[in-house]
Amino acid sequence: MFFVAPAMIVLAAILGFPIVDSILLALQRVQLTGGAVSQSWVGLENFQRLFADPVFWKAAINTAYFSVMEVILVTLISLGVALLLNHPMGKSGFFRILLIIPWAIAPVANAVLWKWILHANYGVLNGILKSLGIIDNYQVWLGSPFSALNFLLIVDVWKSVPFVALLMLAGLQRVPQSLYRAAYMDGAGPLQSFLHVTLPTMRGVLAIAVVLQTIWSLRVFDLVFVLTRGGPADATALLNFLAYRVTFNFLDLGYGSAIANVIFAVTFILAGLYVWLLWPRQTGASR
Repeated sequence: MFFVAPAMIVLAAILGFPIVDSILLALQRVQLTGGAVSQSWVGLENFQRLFADPVFWKAAINTAYFSVMEVILVTLISLGVALLLNHPMGKSGFFRILLIIPWAIAPVANAVLWKWILHANYGVLNGILKSLGIIDNYQVWLGSPFSALNFLLIVDVWKSVPFVALLMLAGLQRVPQSLYRAAYMDGAGPLQSFLHVTLPTMRGVLAIAVVLQTIWSLRVFDLVFVLTRGGPADATALLNFLAYRVTFNFLDLGYGSAIANVIFAVTFILAGLYVWLLWPRQTGASR
């Protein structure tokens, strides 16, 4: 404890103090007006405002849709990519380097890159689709609520797949080959081997990937900030961006902290689930 005390003190100062201060701010009405900060204790009033705020519920629904779809798509695509990379024809290092490029791009640079790709007047996507005859006129991809939210989803999936795919590839490489040989001797085909050998063996890796990706999907901010700023009509306003907007645009620090603490509570629960999944367990007991 003596040797780890300095690190614990630093963690408490950097992480613990802001968390406690944010919780205290959420229990106050803190507003910046006229260059002065006004503070008054209101208890749970800010959290009560959440239940009556239609913008919060819209952001919560957007976040729930975004997180669920993102986790499903990332998990399925990453599993497919991992299976391809684990195949003898896909074990070349070139494919793994190619896979890691989207993940290696800085988050803001990634958002700016996609902003130009989706540009309504001279974006690459419009140019390719029009040259192929798929569309007649250039489309404003981020101009309608449905397409804007789903293009944010596509961009985030593109960014997230590489890491999860590598995680699953590591899980696939830990599956004992003897199990596949035994399944083959029992007459199992590729699909049966996948369903009854691969998936059960990778259950822990899949669970960890789902929990981690859910946590990360709740933290998405840069894509919304660069691409849409929450528009059109709050269609892409996720909870993380809403907390930022309320705090720094509307200067309502107390209410913004309440929104941020809702995100923190959900993330904390999911982090607890992640720790529970990783916690070592005894496989058997002797008497």
